[in-house]
Amino acid sequence: MLIFSIVFTASIFFILFGIDELAIVSNVLGLIISLSFILKQKKQIKQTNKANKDILSTKKALNMLMQKKFQSLNIKVLKKEKNPYVTELKELSEAMQKQQNRIQKRTRKLQEKNIQNIQLLSTISHEIKNPLSIIQASIETISMYKDMDATMHDKLLDRIMKYSKKINALLNKLTLSESLEHNTIAISMEEFDIMVLCEDVIEGFNNFLLKVTYKDKQIILNGKYRNILADKILMEQVLNNLIHNALKYAKYQVTIHIQDKYIDIIDDGDGVAKSELNNLTKKYYQSTKAKQNEHSLGLGLFIVKEIAKIHNIKIEFFSKRSKKEGLCVRINI
Repeated sequence: MLIFSIVFTASIFFILFGIDELAIVSNVLGLIISLSFILKQKKQIKQTNKANKDILSTKKALNMLMQKKFQSLNIKVLKKEKNPYVTELKELSEAMQKQQNRIQKRTRKLQEKNIQNIQLLSTISHEIKNPLSIIQASIETISMYKDMDATMHDKLLDRIMKYSKKINALLNKLTLSESLEHNTIAISMEEFDIMVLCEDVIEGFNNFLLKVTYKDKQIILNGKYRNILADKILMEQVLNNLIHNALKYAKYQVTIHIQDKYIDIIDDGDGVAKSELNNLTKKYYQSTKAKQNEHSLGLGLFIVKEIAKIHNIKIEFFSKRSKKEGLCVRINI
């Protein structure tokens, strides 16, 4: 504007002194300067409007992201408007959407875990409450009838022993599953004969469960005497869990085959649906038949899987390979 004022003043001066040529040149120059100034102002106004539009557009996009309205953010429109931050907004939207998906997934898992824990507590409560009621009733009967006959007395004592063992086994399972899952269990590897260990485990079943709970069933053991390197106590737990599980679903017998590279534990029940085989070792998972037949914590096969993992042993499941077979569990050791 200062230059324009100087040129305008000079033009008046030239006119006063009759210097027409210089006055014309001065006027033209002033006109050019004026037009240049107007165009520059117009350009600045346009740039300001564009900047304001970009700010409003960006602010609107950020508000959508803040409200987690990811689907409402239209990147194509932002590109069309030539928003200078379209790339950054797109990347931010994708990052926030991924984070939101992770949060939703984690929330669903926590909700499932809470439901699972409630169901577990309900099952544990049932599993402990029933045996405790029976134990309590048996003790009260013995206390009330001091002169009862020996047969009834022994029967009640057997009942107390049976359900005490059931509660103890339940608590041991819970403790062992947590120790295995969080790697807080000490491993002691040693060489021992797996056939001999099987014989010892089966003797335990013969002395109690096969006399009391599964009177119409039997366990058949065949195969080879051979040594393996493993934690003997944990392998005993594996055999106990698998044989007990097989007895639950067997019609008449459980067969154990010990071969050179594997051990098969087979029941003669109805087997398991193929769709369920991959879920059998999941923690707290209960098959359809388990839910129909009796309460179960769904920890037995989970413990087997965790012990196998520690020993780098592969566990396989086969169902109904023949008419006489139900579920076969193979320990590749």
